[in-house]
Amino acid sequence: MKRSISSIILALLAAGAFGAVKLDPVFTSNMVLQQEKPITFFGTADPGSEIQVGFNGKTAKAKADAKGGWQAVFPAMKAGKNAYTVTVTDGKDKLELKDILIGEVWFCSGQSNMAMPVGRVFRRGSSAQNCEQEVANANYPEIRYINQKKIPSHEVQLPAQYGTGWVKCSPKTAWYFSAIAYFFGRQLHQDLQVPIGLINASWGGTRIEAWISAEGYQTFGPESDWQTVQKYRLDADAKKAFEAKEAERFAKEMAAWHPLFEKAGAEARTKAQEWSDAGFDDSKWKAARVFASPKYLVRWYRIGFTLPAALQGKEVVFTMGKAGEKADIWLNGKKIAGWNADDPESKKKAVIKLTPDQLDQKGTNVIAVRGEYYYGFGSRVQMNNAIIYGKLTAGKAVMPLRDKWKMNDEFACTAKETGRKKCPGFISVPYKSHQFQSSLYNGMVAAWTKLPVRGVIWYQGCSNNGQIHYYPLHKTLIADWRARWNQPYMPFLIAQLAGFEPRHAKDWQSADPNQPSGYPLTRDIQLQMLQIPNVGLACLIDIGEAANIHPANKQDAGKRLALEAERIVYGKNIVSRGPLFESAKPEGKAIRVSFKYADNGLKTADGKAPGAFAVAGADGKFVWADAKIDGKTVVVSSDQVKEPKYVRYAYMGYRGDCNLQNAEGLPAYPFRSDAVDYSKVK
Repeated sequence: MKRSISSIILALLAAGAFGAVKLDPVFTSNMVLQQEKPITFFGTADPGSEIQVGFNGKTAKAKADAKGGWQAVFPAMKAGKNAYTVTVTDGKDKLELKDILIGEVWFCSGQSNMAMPVGRVFRRGSSAQNCEQEVANANYPEIRYINQKKIPSHEVQLPAQYGTGWVKCSPKTAWYFSAIAYFFGRQLHQDLQVPIGLINASWGGTRIEAWISAEGYQTFGPESDWQTVQKYRLDADAKKAFEAKEAERFAKEMAAWHPLFEKAGAEARTKAQEWSDAGFDDSKWKAARVFASPKYLVRWYRIGFTLPAALQGKEVVFTMGKAGEKADIWLNGKKIAGWNADDPESKKKAVIKLTPDQLDQKGTNVIAVRGEYYYGFGSRVQMNNAIIYGKLTAGKAVMPLRDKWKMNDEFACTAKETGRKKCPGFISVPYKSHQFQSSLYNGMVAAWTKLPVRGVIWYQGCSNNGQIHYYPLHKTLIADWRARWNQPYMPFLIAQLAGFEPRHAKDWQSADPNQPSGYPLTRDIQLQMLQIPNVGLACLIDIGEAANIHPANKQDAGKRLALEAERIVYGKNIVSRGPLFESAKPEGKAIRVSFKYADNGLKTADGKAPGAFAVAGADGKFVWADAKIDGKTVVVSSDQVKEPKYVRYAYMGYRGDCNLQNAEGLPAYPFRSDAVDYSKVK
């Protein structure tokens, strides 16, 4: 059979033929290239193409290989203020990058505390303190920033992706920079007087497992995670079969369970029948918000709105994502969408075309949503779909439906009311989760490992807090990224978890020191990473906020990371760490604690006696204790412990009195003298 010309062209394009010369996406105008390392430009073109790259008055030639890949190498350069232009041509097409600087490049990664922006307007938990003034003063054109999109990928390593390429720091752009990355970069820029490049690849709520490459698991472990990676190395057919079987399992189990739930809520459902009516009085309903329920829950949402002029008289499309495992949606008292709990996931969304006669063009319209939520914290995403992401569109005109929703609960119960039958486990396809091993490395890190950087700053651990398995994972992450960047001693600077413990936000002074949250354990593990060469640790215990997982003081966080960088990486003779536990020696009814990084003495941040200390005798039962500074040591005692054997400092999720510092004003690291060697814990 003869092939059409169009099909031949499509096949050639798919094979890479007729491809114009391209630079890899990590390269854009305004970027910073790492000083003192060979500068390599790379990209794609037609196989066999002759590529010519011009940079810094020199020309390098390259030839695209059989897969279209090419690279051109230039000598290493020193940092400076000169801006360079890069030209790339294959003789047919020409690319040009402008305003390229040579300086120090850092990869900034982790979860929400790294992702949190400087912010335009201060909102606690969402932006940095004094952000309005910080942004107004952010005139640092030699600080450049790029933000990698949040994209997971199972097995396939993706190219760099971002909304905007490299940008210069200015009052117009600094508000969306990662706050910690910005304050870190600003400190380095001011102290080193060189251009700074910041690559941010962060995702709130993510676990460390997702950031480690498959090669990292294979080479460095842990063995259990490597086994998980191997288990889900499935071809397309195997994945299809696996997902179909899991969906079938869920539908079958849900079809058996859901009638029990409906029976338990029958009376409540009858009382709520009028809640879908357009004229129902919902004035006593609460403003809608998202929160997890430990029970199986039926919740209603209602919103009244008038059509803007741009949508009047037009066919309007109403869209809403999965707003409940089972959901029903009404417009002006008439049902327009819905799905059942045992329906396929593809049906659990609404995309409804509404004609002008279905909407009141001038008056008030009412949308009511009845959603069923069975999975506690996991249902939060579905609740968000109901009250944040619903919208009406007509062409380019968009009317978001958010902020004005009201809510009321129809019914809630536990398995006790459903014949002691638990709700079936939700469809589980592990490799589709952005938390799955290697998914974020593949989607957000791999592309950047081809670009030389000076080092990494890392703020993560909240989502793994309290888990001893974090120790081998953290060691693996450091070894893995060093291997992927081909820098065996690449500096790796960690932000230690800040104080946070909402359950004791109001009673932290009297909270039982024998029942710490998982945060102190994770801080211990982070502290043990200092046994690895070229690893730094910025202590943030003192800037934490008991009920806010995103402390506003990102300035000190960035500065302390920068101090570690300046000592470890740039050879400055400075004190970059606060007091670090060295030893504890019983002395009668007291115990004397000695510290590293206290050569110039100790003090407290508020001039009061040191707080947050606890002691225990041989029985290991801790009580809060009194402490006093004695030269370069701290003497700790309590009337309740006659012969103290162990001592701890700030060993809770949060302590508001952890005020110990060295003479340089850097905070003491939380510690326990009864320390655990996590390398020996299985």
